[in-house]
Amino acid sequence: MADGYGNGIGNWRCHVAAWVTSYDDTSDVIHVEARWQAFNGWYYYGWVAATVWVNGQQVNHTDNSGTKNTGTNGEVTVLTGDLRVAKTEGSRNITCSASIYFNGTHAGTSNASCGVPVGGIRYRAPRPPRNVNWSRVDDSATNLTWTGDYDGGYPQPWKQVIIDRIIYTDGATTGVIWGNVATLGWSATNYRATGQKPNSRIGYSVYARNQAGDSSHVDLTYLYTTPTAPATVSAVKSGASTVTVSVDASKTFAYRLQVQRSLDSQTWEDVGEVRIPSNGKVSWEDTAAPAGTVYYRARYTRPVYGDDTGRTILYSGWTASNSVTTITPPSAPTIINPTQGATYDIADGLTVSWKPNHPDGSAQSAAQIEYTVGTQTYPTLTVQGARTDMPIDVGSFTGTWKVRVRTKGLHADWGAWSDYISFTLANPPNVVITRPGVVITELPFQVAWSVSDATGVSQQRVTISRAGVTAYEATPAPGVTSLTVNGTDFLPANGSEFTVSVTVRGGSTLTATTSKLVTAEYTPPAPPRIETTVDPDTLYATHTVRYGDTAGDDRPSTVRVMVRRVIDDDTVTLSDGLADGHQVIDPLPPLRYAYTLEAVAIASSGANSVTRSTVLIDTDMCCLNFGADAKEALPVGGAFTVSEKPELATEEYHFASGDMDGLPVSYQMRDLDNTVAVSSRYDWGDGSLYRRIRRLSRAYAYGWFRNMDGSRMRVRVSMSQKIAADGLTVDFSASLDEIVWKEPER
Repeated sequence: MADGYGNGIGNWRCHVAAWVTSYDDTSDVIHVEARWQAFNGWYYYGWVAATVWVNGQQVNHTDNSGTKNTGTNGEVTVLTGDLRVAKTEGSRNITCSASIYFNGTHAGTSNASCGVPVGGIRYRAPRPPRNVNWSRVDDSATNLTWTGDYDGGYPQPWKQVIIDRIIYTDGATTGVIWGNVATLGWSATNYRATGQKPNSRIGYSVYARNQAGDSSHVDLTYLYTTPTAPATVSAVKSGASTVTVSVDASKTFAYRLQVQRSLDSQTWEDVGEVRIPSNGKVSWEDTAAPAGTVYYRARYTRPVYGDDTGRTILYSGWTASNSVTTITPPSAPTIINPTQGATYDIADGLTVSWKPNHPDGSAQSAAQIEYTVGTQTYPTLTVQGARTDMPIDVGSFTGTWKVRVRTKGLHADWGAWSDYISFTLANPPNVVITRPGVVITELPFQVAWSVSDATGVSQQRVTISRAGVTAYEATPAPGVTSLTVNGTDFLPANGSEFTVSVTVRGGSTLTATTSKLVTAEYTPPAPPRIETTVDPDTLYATHTVRYGDTAGDDRPSTVRVMVRRVIDDDTVTLSDGLADGHQVIDPLPPLRYAYTLEAVAIASSGANSVTRSTVLIDTDMCCLNFGADAKEALPVGGAFTVSEKPELATEEYHFASGDMDGLPVSYQMRDLDNTVAVSSRYDWGDGSLYRRIRRLSRAYAYGWFRNMDGSRMRVRVSMSQKIAADGLTVDFSASLDEIVWKEPER
C-alpha cells in the first residue's frame, strides 16, 4: 500500500492511501481512499467534500460526505474509488491523488498524492513460424520462406525472426556450431541466405523472439552444395582383365560415384556407378577391362535435398586416374626414410620406409630390404603384403649405414633395386647443467654445464626464457662451459621463475638440450620514482630519477638506477647508472605515440626492482634532430605537410624460352627505398630561424626525423628555404631519404 499526506489546515489534513487490489497479465485494478485526519490532539466533526484520482483520471467525487467524526488524533475514510489501469512494456509508478474540503473550524482544502508501483506486461514466448521451407539458388545462396504465426498485441507477439545456420565443409561431421545468419523484423516472411560455399552440408533453423524469449526452433533438413572433384582416382590392375578403381571421398558429402573408361583418354564411356559408403572409401571393380592401356575417370553426384534422388542432382568435376597397362615387374622404389647423408640418434631406432613404383598399377605384394653397417652386409629382410615400412634392429652399431629396397607386384619377378641410401647413426651429446641451482639470490649469476661427446662439440647455445619467451641468449665457443649473466643482460623479478637451457651440437650434427627451472629469491631495493618533462622547444624528454624510500624496512639500498626506453618490442638503455636526483636526456623520444619508460633500481647484490611509466609527448609538430648526439633539434610546426613514398626494389629478367610476349619476369627483393618530403611556412621575424636552418643545412648531411605518428627514422637530409617577395614569410622544405637506423651517442 502507498500513502501520501497533504498540507495541514489548522490541525487536520488529507491522507490518501492506494494499492493494487487485483491484476492480470495486461492490467492492474487500483483502489484509492481519501481519509480525513486530525492531529495535535484535535477532534473534528461535520461533513466534507472529497475527490479521488487515479493516474490523472477522476474516479469519484462527493460534495457532501455526510456527517463524519475523526475522533481525537484519528481519521475517517470519506471517499473511495477504483480504476483498472493498462500495463505498459516496463514497470512504473501510478500516481493516486485525493482532495478534501472542510467548511467548519479551520476551513480549507488539503491535497495529497502517492505513487503505487505496478509491473509491466507479462509476455509469453512466441509461437514458432509455420510452413517453413527453403529452395536452392546456387552454391552460395538459399531462399527461405515461412508464414507468420504472431499476435500483434498481447500476449505472444513477434518482435524478431531469427535465422541460424550450421555449415559442415569438406566432409566434416563434428566440431561445428550453429551461428546466426540474420535477425529480421517481426513481419518478415522470406530471406535469402548467402555466404555458402561448395562441398558443404548446410542446416537452417528459423524461430521467433519477443520479450519473453524464443519460440521453438523449426529446423530444416540438410541441403548440400556441389561436391569438389575427387582429389585422386587410383586404378590398379588386379588381374588379367580386372581393374580396381579407388577414390577417397571422406572429404566430401558425395552420395554416389560415377566411373567412365577410355582407351585413348579422349573418348569416354559410362562403365559403373556405386553408392559411397559412410567411411568415404570407395572401390569399384571393372571386371571387363580391355587389353592394352586403359584410362578411367570419376566424379561425384549429390542430391541437393538430403538423399532425395528424385530432385535436383549436383555433379562434381571429373578427375582422371593413372593409366593401367599390362602386368610388368616393378621399377625401383623411392626410399623415403632414411634420407641421404642424414645423421640419426641411435636411441630412436631406425625404420626404413619406401614408395613403390609399379608401372602396371598393381599393388605391392612383397618387398625386400638389404643393409650394410660399415663393411658388413646383413641378411636380406623380406616384407610380405602391401606394407611399405619396416623397423631395423640397430643394436649399438654406430657409424655409416647403407640401405636399399626392391618390391614385387603381380608379376612373378622382383623389381629393380633402389640406389643405396647412405646415412649415419650416432649418440647425441650428453649435457648436464651444474650451475645455477634451483634458486638464485643475487645478480650476476653463473651458468655452467658439463658436456661429453665422442664426436666433439661444434656449437653451443645458452638461453634463458620466461613463460616460453626467450629473454636472453648467448652462443659460447665450443670449448667454453660457463658464462656470467649480469643484470643488464637479464633482470628476473623477485619470486619469478625462469628456465635456463643449454643446447649442444656434436660433431655428428646431433643436438641435445637440457633445461633447469630456476626461481629468483632476493630482496630487491625500494622501487625508484621517475619524473619526465618535455622541452617544447626541442621536444627532448628529460627523465629525473629518485631512489625509493627504504626507511623503516630491511630492503637494501639502491646503488644506481638504470633507465630504459621501450617502444613496442625495441628496448634502449638511456643510462646505466644514475644517482639519486640525476637526470638523463632522451633527444629522440617518439611523438604522439605512447611508449614505456623503465627505471630499474639496482642494489649492490644485483637485486633490482622496476618502475614503469607511460610517456606520451602530445605535440602538433614533427622534428628533425642533428649532431652525433641528436641534441640539435629543429621542430617543424605550423601548416606543415609530410609525405612518404616507400618503394620496394625488384629485379627483372628476360628468358630466351619465356612468353611469346617477351615480357620480363620480376622478383621482389628485400631492399626498400623510402623518400620523405617535409614542407612548412614560418614568419621571418628577426631572421634568426632562417639563419639557424641555413647553418644546419651546411653543417649536417645526416640526421633523424620524428613524425607525428610516432615513427622515427635515420635520414639523409637536404633542406631548402625560400623568402617570399615581401620578406615576411619563409617557405621551408626538406627532402629526406631513410637509411639504416643508428642510435645517437650518449
